[in-house]
Amino acid sequence: MATSTTSAAEVFRRYGLEPVGFLRAMAVPARDGISPGRKLRESFEILGGLYVAFAEFLLWRADLLGVDYLLELREIRREIPPVPRATVAALLEKELGSEGAGLARQMEQEALWSTRSRTAYLSRYKGSLVVVQVSRDPIADAELDAFEAGIRFLGSPDLLPVTTPAILAEFRQWLRQTEASDGERSYLQVIAKNRAYLLVDYPEPIAEITTDRVLCWPWVNGKPVGDLLKGGSTDAATQVAVAVLEQFCGLSIVDAELHLDSMVMRPDGRLAVRRLNRPITVPLAVVNTGMKYVAAVMEGNASKAAQSLLLLAAGKLTPGLQTSLLELMSAIEPELKVGFWFPRSAGAFESNWRALAKLKVERPLYLNCFHRNLMAVGYWTAEAIDAGANPVDTIAEAHWPVVARVLKFNASQLMDPMVVAEWSVGLGLLGFGAMREANRLAEEVRDDNLTMEVEVGQPPQPERASRKNSATWIVIVGLLAAALAAMRWGTALGTTGQGWIAGLAFAALVGLYCAVTRLD
Repeated sequence: MATSTTSAAEVFRRYGLEPVGFLRAMAVPARDGISPGRKLRESFEILGGLYVAFAEFLLWRADLLGVDYLLELREIRREIPPVPRATVAALLEKELGSEGAGLARQMEQEALWSTRSRTAYLSRYKGSLVVVQVSRDPIADAELDAFEAGIRFLGSPDLLPVTTPAILAEFRQWLRQTEASDGERSYLQVIAKNRAYLLVDYPEPIAEITTDRVLCWPWVNGKPVGDLLKGGSTDAATQVAVAVLEQFCGLSIVDAELHLDSMVMRPDGRLAVRRLNRPITVPLAVVNTGMKYVAAVMEGNASKAAQSLLLLAAGKLTPGLQTSLLELMSAIEPELKVGFWFPRSAGAFESNWRALAKLKVERPLYLNCFHRNLMAVGYWTAEAIDAGANPVDTIAEAHWPVVARVLKFNASQLMDPMVVAEWSVGLGLLGFGAMREANRLAEEVRDDNLTMEVEVGQPPQPERASRKNSATWIVIVGLLAAALAAMRWGTALGTTGQGWIAGLAFAALVGLYCAVTRLD
């Protein structure tokens, strides 16, 4: 593999991706029959190492690259040699003693997966199949410096955005995010505590054979999501969208390297994430703002979407910034995707992301990765539809089930007025979701066709249970509106009035809690 600066310059020159002068820029491009995206992919494959990792980082980055590049980078070969089995066995014995020696003896010869930061093998523990995962050694700063020197020879005009100092710094941050296993262990342990409240399954570490350097969890059987998409399953794409939204709204994390090969559909119809590739934290203080942003996009409210997006990106909102972003959002044409159907909501998120990139506002890594995952869902949905499925906006379908679950999970906390006041910051999401469901119920009542499913993949309920759920949701909408209205306008009244309003809000919250817990 060629990895030196000189080699990078030679490879990019061979593919016509090197910087060009004024005269060459004005010349008619050579018609060699190879698309620019394929040239970039093949050059990265030849260079290998961190160039392949950079391709992973750029995957679905619609804020930086066009459709041709994104589709080609998806096909890049990711052949990363695993940590040798003998090395893993020695680490197991060192970390776990006799238990580790037993795991080492029963480890399979071939690795389960080998990524830029992890290697995993299948073994047995107490008669059951378990995953044994270890970390790789950190990437040396000298190797990163050499990569950055080489990537600057990538000078094709439409590739200049990926070589800026800001993007290269973000790539370093992305690489360093999960070099050690202790952070991943903490994420998985917290997720395991809330397992019963989640719509998606995640690895649950086995405490007695897990350390900060070795992570072990039960193996999960299921059908690979990638195979289901190729077979035309938009339900699989919807469940991936549920995972993306639930991670942000319910778990305050984003998987910065979401991959189809890490997800399966279990026999019971639930999505299972076999590994959390590159989890990064979403600050709790911005989760509600992110929920408002998603709701505004679903609702088609450009002004609210711009406000929320700026708060997520810059942490502040000024009239000048908002006006500039709105102008960019209205001026950007949707990225043309020839030959396949793309979900409306994914297209809206993409346009917003591209507009924000043009605004030159510094964006946190979690925000770019959240958009990246939404773009991935869009393209995976397009793949399922291309295989014969009926067009469906999978992100929109996933939105309300996530809202319902987050609301139900937090119902007990809504007894505390201070918590409700904080939740009211996310009123856009809750209000829009509730109103959307209320409108749907009204249409079904009109058509005498009352059916409702809150859980993704939940089988249809009998008519009586469906009518009960429908009536319960109508009550929830009314109680939620009453509670939030009381909190919002109660402070404008006098002391006596505030007492009555507080009582009304408390009663509404008690009713809301009871109504939510009655849902089937």
